[in-house]
Amino acid sequence: MVKKSSAEYFCVCVRRQYEETWRVVSKHATREAAQAELDERRSYTGVFNYNNADLRVISRSEAKQEFGARWEYKPIGGEQPKVEARSMDD
Repeated sequence: MVKKSSAEYFCVCVRRQYEETWRVVSKHATREAAQAELDERRSYTGVFNYNNADLRVISRSEAKQEFGARWEYKPIGGEQPKVEARSMDD
């Protein structure tokens, strides 16, 4: 059995005003690094700006309290479970 790390880390979360779901978009070793990323994202202009979004920094333990005890950070679009390909004849 593999023991999971219990190390604390910090994530930047984004929620667009038209969405109910928080998206965890990055992971950082310190709250200061996460806050710097949040500030950088808040300053974006153009198509991918965050004008209509809530941004926040959340720790691993805070996320577990809010999203459930089994929550862990997983990058958006990260590794997906492999699905066996099937032919059309199956």
